[in-house]
Amino acid sequence: MELNIIIGSLESAKFLGLDFYHSEEFMHLITRFGYNLFWVFIPSYFLYFRKSGFREYFFTFMIVSIVVFQICLLLSSVSLRLGFALGLFAVFGILRYRTNPIPPREMTYLFLVIGISVKNAVANENISFMELIVADALTVFVAFLVEFYILGLKIQRKRVIYDRIDLIKPEKYKELLEDLSERFGVTVVRADIGPADLIKDSFELLIFFKGVKGIRFFDKPR
Repeated sequence: MELNIIIGSLESAKFLGLDFYHSEEFMHLITRFGYNLFWVFIPSYFLYFRKSGFREYFFTFMIVSIVVFQICLLLSSVSLRLGFALGLFAVFGILRYRTNPIPPREMTYLFLVIGISVKNAVANENISFMELIVADALTVFVAFLVEFYILGLKIQRKRVIYDRIDLIKPEKYKELLEDLSERFGVTVVRADIGPADLIKDSFELLIFFKGVKGIRFFDKPR
């Protein structure tokens, strides 16, 4: 009885021109926030962070998804709805940091978490909870399948600076692949020759090799 009186007084109170408390909307916010955080955390941590280890991008995925979700959910009562959500999606989707452009893989994960957050925020009574959870589960499952199985079977590539300029000749291409394979400990199947520095006797190579478990190779975005 006393609890109902306290809740009633809070709901009738105002602060900074706003209603202080809405019990139903508050519970709606907490439950949807927890649900969305669950589905965003799975691809951000288990699919991306544990494989790549880049904390700055993991931080970006989590915070951007939370902010997008809150904006869409809290403003969903305004007559903006889907149009506003899609506009916000586009703004964050084309986001690029001037000092460090987001690589395609990281940009894709950013699209993923923004898309999940927008969908979970603007879903209304026309969409059942079962449809929502299946859509989220399928999205994460496809990302998992592509990340760990489909892409894992393909050839990986890496840019390297190579010092044996004597192997740049076409007739020594096979010897070039063998030397690269021995140095990196992987099976190099192709090497594309890039810019050469004849003064330093070095040139840039884009090597293609079969993926292996263990050490990971990556290139910084240019």
